[in-house]
Amino acid sequence: MSQQALRSAPPPSTVDEAPTDLPAPVAAESYPPLTFLLEEVRAPGLVRADVDALIVGLGRPPAPDEPLRERADLLLGLLDRNNTVGDYTGSGGMKVRHAAKEALLALGYPYALELPPELLETKGTNGREPGLSGGDVTLAVASLLYQSAGLVGVGFFLNYFRMPAATEVTIGIGAVLWLFTLLSLVGHHSRSRDLQVISSTVLWAAAVVWSLIALPTALLTNGLSLLTVPWHLAMWTAFSLRPESDTEEPLAPSTPGPTP
Repeated sequence: MSQQALRSAPPPSTVDEAPTDLPAPVAAESYPPLTFLLEEVRAPGLVRADVDALIVGLGRPPAPDEPLRERADLLLGLLDRNNTVGDYTGSGGMKVRHAAKEALLALGYPYALELPPELLETKGTNGREPGLSGGDVTLAVASLLYQSAGLVGVGFFLNYFRMPAATEVTIGIGAVLWLFTLLSLVGHHSRSRDLQVISSTVLWAAAVVWSLIALPTALLTNGLSLLTVPWHLAMWTAFSLRPESDTEEPLAPSTPGPTP
């Protein structure tokens, strides 16, 4: 046998060599720090999106390497009444100061104890507490049910006189009432002033329509329509679900750029 046939094959490699040209691991998604977002708000050319980004950043939990003391000091600065940034309002109607308050409370002990005492007051400028009480919600639901029953009566009345599309009209009005009452409840729950204002306009319009039905027919029914037509419930519901007091200040005007 030739020496070539007896030549042994090279020993197999027992250790896999790691390739050196592999890409580095992708870093975990990171968010801009609050200091950066705050500088963006303070910079010239401020737009609403900058305020929204700061409010969203305040709602995020602290980063693992973020010193809580520095974060608390930044939040306390935004809570200062002399800090105009705290008065800026985001697209959803929330103030930067309110978002900073929630963020400071989320830090827990001992930082939450540093919240200024005047900010512990939960009532608005008109003495009304933010949000809705259980009585307000119950009244809204009861009013909806009563108004729906009233619309059924109106539908029968219109059908009796063979009014065209009477059923479709009453169903459509009932759907609008239910929709905007629910939107108002959602707006109060989410603290969205835009939803509150839009829904309140429709609810007050419904109260006016019911009043226009009740008052002229009072003479024909010896005043019975003033008790049976739900104009009073519609009006009280619109008052109970009225928008919260708006003490928000507008965004600071942008610094104009140099003119050519």
